[in-house]
Amino acid sequence: MNVKKWFVAALLISGLWLTSTKETNAETNASIHNESIYDLYVDRYFNKVVSNDINVNAQDPNAFAGGDFLGIVEKMDHIKDMGFTIISIGPVFATDTYDGKRVLDFNEIEKRFGTPEEFQELIKVAHKKGMKIVVGFPLNNFSENHIWNMDPKKKDWIVNTDNGVMQVDLANPEVQKELEKAIVDFAKKYEIDGVKFSQLEGAPTSFLNDLIAEIKEVRNPMYAIALEESDANLDAHYSNQLLVDFREAFKNTDLPSEGIASTTDNDLLMIDQLNTERFTYFSALENMFPPTRIKIAMGTILAMPGVPYMSYGTEIAMNGQIPQESHQVMNFRVDEDITNYLKDINSIRNKSETLRTGKTELLKNENGYVVFKRYSDKETFIVVVNNTSATQRIDLSSNVVGENKELRGIFESDIVRPDNDGQYRLVLDREVVEIYQVTDRKGLNTAYIVAMCVAYLLFVLFLVIVWKKGKQKRREGKE
Repeated sequence: MNVKKWFVAALLISGLWLTSTKETNAETNASIHNESIYDLYVDRYFNKVVSNDINVNAQDPNAFAGGDFLGIVEKMDHIKDMGFTIISIGPVFATDTYDGKRVLDFNEIEKRFGTPEEFQELIKVAHKKGMKIVVGFPLNNFSENHIWNMDPKKKDWIVNTDNGVMQVDLANPEVQKELEKAIVDFAKKYEIDGVKFSQLEGAPTSFLNDLIAEIKEVRNPMYAIALEESDANLDAHYSNQLLVDFREAFKNTDLPSEGIASTTDNDLLMIDQLNTERFTYFSALENMFPPTRIKIAMGTILAMPGVPYMSYGTEIAMNGQIPQESHQVMNFRVDEDITNYLKDINSIRNKSETLRTGKTELLKNENGYVVFKRYSDKETFIVVVNNTSATQRIDLSSNVVGENKELRGIFESDIVRPDNDGQYRLVLDREVVEIYQVTDRKGLNTAYIVAMCVAYLLFVLFLVIVWKKGKQKRREGKE
């Protein structure tokens, strides 16, 4: 991006800041629709404290690597600078596995991750920075060494203990009561902002709804999400098909994009998650350049209706097909191309209520070329996604844009005004996402021109005075 375009983008972003009536991270109207989520595993993020590195082996992909709560605190500005408002940190309970899923005891914090006081420090720092913390909570498939398995009174809760995994009967009212107590007590003890449920198979929807209602009584906001499909009253819903649609649309150019065109405010939008292959894996199979693929995919997600959701490491194009590959320790010494892009586009989204929750009108959608309008009573944007292998053009009428308007491209384009036929012609290079802000058409800035002329005349007058005084001094020196 050249200097002129950076200047235009800065002006537009500052304008969005001035016209926005809501806080950046929606503190005044807490709703998950105003948020964007960055998902990570504590153990795989950053190792700050060596004293809790118990049986840690960073060379073994199946072992604990040493990441801890204070490591997230250390690197939290990295997440904040990219514009994400929620950090999802996975399960934090005593566990047999680095991902926290093989829970041993819901009443204990995993000591390799840190102390309860350090966990509270993580939450405190996040809140101070205007961010929220969501904690993973598996509802089943715990460690066979879970304390419930050691209690004879709870043996009838357990239906299976194969391969080191303990499965419980989620339809059992006693199990439901115990899980509900564990989650509610945890939410009361620590000022978390939400729960990400997992291992939902076998859980009655009525139980999930009661559980969600109970945790929402603890504080507001208290978000409830899951990366599994469910009919429960979650704040945003996951669809595996939608994830696949995004992945398949953006792994290469010129691919069908119909599946991504009808997202709603209640959808979790993502190109991968920590239980799937990395998006980079699929784009690499296509012999495409992953950073470009990631930028155009995330740029689209951040401009569409829904809740953006990104796995840690996406900003460094982390690759992997299986967990041992895709759950790498985060590497912060990398090129910042994707990071800076996310920072720019998230900055615009966070300052614009319209881009977060406004209405949407689809204008075009054909094999990677998607154009849609985001609008509200306050502002209007035209979003153009050119995920094709060629430059694309679209002509928009005043019926779409409005009368006597102009379009200001935030990233790649200059000001677009209507031609003699009243058409707004948008031309966009390949593999680019552009957001155009619709503004009132401005004529010549008379006051600015007059001020510049006056300044020029004063400068010329100053030079004349200096020249005359110099000439007079030279004359007096000769005398």
